Amino acid sequence: MNNLETASSGILHQIPVELWNQILHAGQGFMVEDLKTLCFVAPLFKAICQPLVYKSLAFRGAKRPCGYSFEEVETQEVTHDVNQWKQDVTGLIRAERRLHLIGDHPSLSTHPRTISVGVMSYAWTRSLPPADKTALSKAAYETFSKFNGTLLHTLPSFTRLLRLEIGVFPIDDKLMRAMSLHPTLRELKLSSCSFTTVTFPIPSIRLLECSELSQDQAAAAFCLASSQHLEELRIENMEVSAILKGLRARPESESMLTKVHRLTIVPTSAKLDLVGVETMLSYVPALRQLDVGEAFISVPEGDQALKSSIIPCLRRFAGPLSFARYILHGRPVTDIRCVDGTSGAFAETLAELQVCLNPLCLSTVTAEGITTLHLPPHMIVPIWLLSRFVAETFPCVVDLKLTVSGLIKPMDRWIAYPRRRCRRRRRRRCTDDVVGPLGEGTVEGMVKDIRENVEKELVSGFYNPCHTAKGVDYAMIRVSPPPSATHTSSSLQDIDGVPTLANVCNDVVTNSAGVPSRDPEDYQETLIYFALGWYPLPAGIQTLFLMPGVFPSLSDITWPMYPPPFGSPGTVEEMTLDAVVTALGKRYPSLGSVTLMASNGRLRERMRIPGIGNGATRWTVLET
Repeated sequence: MNNLETASSGILHQIPVELWNQILHAGQGFMVEDLKTLCFVAPLFKAICQPLVYKSLAFRGAKRPCGYSFEEVETQEVTHDVNQWKQDVTGLIRAERRLHLIGDHPSLSTHPRTISVGVMSYAWTRSLPPADKTALSKAAYETFSKFNGTLLHTLPSFTRLLRLEIGVFPIDDKLMRAMSLHPTLRELKLSSCSFTTVTFPIPSIRLLECSELSQDQAAAAFCLASSQHLEELRIENMEVSAILKGLRARPESESMLTKVHRLTIVPTSAKLDLVGVETMLSYVPALRQLDVGEAFISVPEGDQALKSSIIPCLRRFAGPLSFARYILHGRPVTDIRCVDGTSGAFAETLAELQVCLNPLCLSTVTAEGITTLHLPPHMIVPIWLLSRFVAETFPCVVDLKLTVSGLIKPMDRWIAYPRRRCRRRRRRRCTDDVVGPLGEGTVEGMVKDIRENVEKELVSGFYNPCHTAKGVDYAMIRVSPPPSATHTSSSLQDIDGVPTLANVCNDVVTNSAGVPSRDPEDYQETLIYFALGWYPLPAGIQTLFLMPGVFPSLSDITWPMYPPPFGSPGTVEEMTLDAVVTALGKRYPSLGSVTLMASNGRLRERMRIPGIGNGATRWTVLET
C-alpha cells in the first residue's frame, strides 16, 4: 500500500504544479464538491483546491430575521409567521457557525478574498411583520447579535481578505472600527445598509460601492471614502438627489475625491438629470474613466460642451452617444464606448453622419488619437457610408464595434416600444401563522432544536467532502461557470477564402474605383464586402465586432407596422464565416480578434494564435 501511494505521489509530482494550476483554474466548471473531494485525493490537490473552495464566502442567512422588530404596537395580538421565523433563524445560526468554524481555523481563514454578509438587494428580503417585546423577537435579536459578535471576532482572522460586501445589515461603531483596522481590506460594498454610528474615512479602502441607499444612508456611506486614498467609486440604483446629499455631507476637508480615477453610475431610472450629473462630476477632478451605462442624459440644444474645468483628465467614456458628444470636447479621451441610452441614432447622408459623430473628434487627442470606438447597437446608418467614414475619420482605431445595417427609413416612422422592466415578485405569505405571543420556554426549545440540527449538519460534516451544498451556502455553486465556448482551430493556410466569397457574390462587379455594383442585401453579404476590401476598416485594426442590424429584405414586409428586427443575422453559413475571418486576417495583419454572429443567433469569436513550431498562424473559434 505504501509503495502504491509512493508511486501515485511520484506520478502527480512529475506534472508541473503550474500545469495543475491551469487545469483547475481555467474555468473548467468544477463544482465546489468536486474541488473538496480533490482535497482528499492528495496533498498536492489540497494545496491547489482548498484556496479555491474558500476564496469567496457568502453568508446570505446573515440578515435580521422575521420577528426582529421591537417597535411598540397598539394591538394586543401580533401575527407572527412562525415558519418564516424558523427559516430565518436557522439561516442565521448556520451562518454564524460557519463563520466561526472558518474564521477560527488557522488554515482556512487565510483563503477568503471576498466575504458577503447579508443580502445585496431589497428584492431578496422579506418584510418584517410587526412585533412587540415577545419571546420570538428576543430570540431573533439574540441570534442576530451573536452573529454580529462572531463577525467582529473573526474579521481580523481573515488575513488575506480584500473585499467585504454588506447588504441590508446594520453597521455600528464596533464594525466600523473593525473594518478600519483590517490590514488587507481594500474594497467595500454597501447595499441598503443602516448606520447606527457616526462614520469616518477609512484610508485603506480603494474601491467603494454603494447600492440602494437612501439619502440618510448615503450621507453616512460616502463619509467612509478617504479623499486621498479612494481610487474607484461605483454607484448603483440610487437617486441623483441621494448621491449629491452623500457627497455634500462629507467634511469640508474631505469634500473633493481627488484620487478617484474611475466612476461608474447605474441609476434607478433610465434618465439622469444633466445638472445633477455635472455636479457629481465636479467632486472627482482627477477622473480618467466614466461609465454611465445606458442612462439617458438629456442635453439642451444650446449647450455645446461640458465646462472645461470639470474632469479635464478624462480618457475613457462609456455611455450614451448623446452624452459622449457633450462631454468629450477638450478632454484627452482615447477610448469611447457608446451604448443605446433610450434611443439610437440615424443618419442617411454624409452631412448627417458628420453632425452625429464629428463631436467625438473634438477630444484634445483629435480623431487620430482615438484607439477604441464602440458605436451604439441601434445606430441606423448605411454600412457603406459608416465604414468609410470611420476608416477615414478615425484611422488609428484598433478596437472597433459597428452595427451592420442597410436600412434607410425616416426615424419618425418608428413605433416606440417600452422596454421590459424587471418586476419584483411579492413573496407569498405563509399561512401557518400564530396569533399572539409565544411563551419563552416554547421559543427557547425551538431555538435549541435549530442549533442542534445546524451543529449536526455542519460540524459532523465539516471535514467531509461530500456534505451537501445546503450546509455550505457558497456565493456560487461553481467556482467559475462552465465553459459555453467550443474550441476548434483551423490553419489560415488550409482555407482559401477569396474563391468561397466570390462564389457567394458572383453577381457583384466593381467599377474602376473598386465600388461594388450594388449594395449588400443582408448581413452575410456585408461581411463578404468587408472581407473583399470593398468596405474599408482602419489599417491597424486589432479587435473587430460586427453586429447585425437591419436590412430592407428583413423589414419591408412588416414596415412600418412593427420595428425592424435588430440583431437578426439571417442566414449566415459557417463556411462563409470562416472564409470572412481568413480574408480579414490576411488583409489586416494586426487583426487578432473577430466577433460575428452566426445564423443561430450566437456570437462567434475568432482569436488569432501565433504559430510556434512551423510559424503557421491559426484561429481558435469560440462560440458563446
